[in-house]
Amino acid sequence: MTVRGIEAIKLYMPKAKGDASEIKTNIREERGQAIEPGPHAAASGSTMTSVERYRLEWTQLLSNLDENPESLRLAAFNGDLKMSKFRSVYWALLLRVLNAEHRSWHTQRQQQRSRYDKFRLDYVRNPHELAVPDDDPLSQSTKSVWNQYFSDQELFAVIRQDVVRTFPGVDFFRKELIQNAMVNILFYYAREHPYMCYRQGMHEILAPIIFVIYSDHQSLLHFSEIAKTDINETLLNVLDPAYLEADTYSIFSRLMASVESYYRVSNLVSTPGGHIEQLNEACSDTEQQTEVEVISQLNRIRDKILAKQDQHLHHYLLKMEIPLHIFGIRWLRLLFGREFMLLDLLLLWDAIFADSDRFDLPNYILVAMLVHIRDKLLLSDYTTTLTYLMRYPGNVDVNLVLRHALFMLNPKQFDYPANAFTCVSFANNLPASSSTSATAPPQRLRTNSETSSSGSQIDRQITYMQERNAADSSALAKLQDAHRVAMDGYLENVNKSPSFPSNAA
Repeated sequence: MTVRGIEAIKLYMPKAKGDASEIKTNIREERGQAIEPGPHAAASGSTMTSVERYRLEWTQLLSNLDENPESLRLAAFNGDLKMSKFRSVYWALLLRVLNAEHRSWHTQRQQQRSRYDKFRLDYVRNPHELAVPDDDPLSQSTKSVWNQYFSDQELFAVIRQDVVRTFPGVDFFRKELIQNAMVNILFYYAREHPYMCYRQGMHEILAPIIFVIYSDHQSLLHFSEIAKTDINETLLNVLDPAYLEADTYSIFSRLMASVESYYRVSNLVSTPGGHIEQLNEACSDTEQQTEVEVISQLNRIRDKILAKQDQHLHHYLLKMEIPLHIFGIRWLRLLFGREFMLLDLLLLWDAIFADSDRFDLPNYILVAMLVHIRDKLLLSDYTTTLTYLMRYPGNVDVNLVLRHALFMLNPKQFDYPANAFTCVSFANNLPASSSTSATAPPQRLRTNSETSSSGSQIDRQITYMQERNAADSSALAKLQDAHRVAMDGYLENVNKSPSFPSNAA
């Protein structure tokens, strides 16, 4: 059974209701007993307990940092963190929240946690408890403690309204501890970054992060209860459950530094109270100064990446007047959080964080997602196309999408996935002339008029597909059978059409 989206969380949460330390060890493996070896283990002759596996993974992590720190990045690209008990540590390393010198992690964590503790002193000020002379509760001054207090109350209310609605079907996010932690983190981030403040969607970026860190804390508590002694001091410090908020904030704030362009508007700024104000109200309407930066980025993705990867799909979206920002803003702002199941989403985030220095991978993931469903899009009308884009199909192979995106990002390092979608050019499938023979003269360079006719040819091909799809009621049913759909969107019965010959090789 698969659970879509982050709802999969509730399948992996501990049943204990009290403190996290009250987790019971009813599983034979967790008591430290050896598991009966499977076929692979039998072949190798090795049997390990859960404690030994946990300790071995931690030792290998530290060893890799000493010998080859870049191997962590490659492991994230290859999807090797899927079963890791230290995913949050890998994320901190990939996002450079922690550096590769693990012997200084204790100091680094102490500095980050002290900084977070300072937020409470700096940003939580109650004028009822402060004796501030000449400060009117009705003052509109930005230096007024009362004015800031009322602004903070408004901001807090806006954040809590979103947090309590975060994935409502998931018990994990109904816990008061988690909700309060999320509200605090988002509030401190808004006050620490007034130029960004809080924008809707940030709570859905925070949600998987706090879940991963909380899960690693639970794994450490299991390990500590079973192992009892001989527990690495660095491990106990880095994954200390008492600092859930502070450690989550460190990763969240670093991630937001990479994706803030997805949320930022060019001439709008957020106030500490959560309001949006325009910097230059005198600008003319013809000067589109309020353009969202992410729209400019999506236009570049469409014209530079998608057009190069799939010219026909690029032309089709332009012809249908479907701009990428209709769906792409949500895809990028939430880092595809609503398009994939939780475990698949975390796999994508592993690779995205591994490219954190440039943070270009999301652009290519977006294009790979479009190319992966191109057959559905090219054979759909406007409404159906939007439905596919706003509600991305749930049967997509995330590994194939990721492999394709990595190849587009760096074709020298990553291979083209064997089962990836191959785009067939319409220009190479023109009807053959009856006068064509083996003695035909060599091809000449195409003239400007011939080049300009390619666009109209694509229009005719797309129009033909749409008309045939509307006339044949069984076409949509055949889309469900992947073996009956040609790579460029034609059905197998295309051979029956006298106007368009088969594209099969």
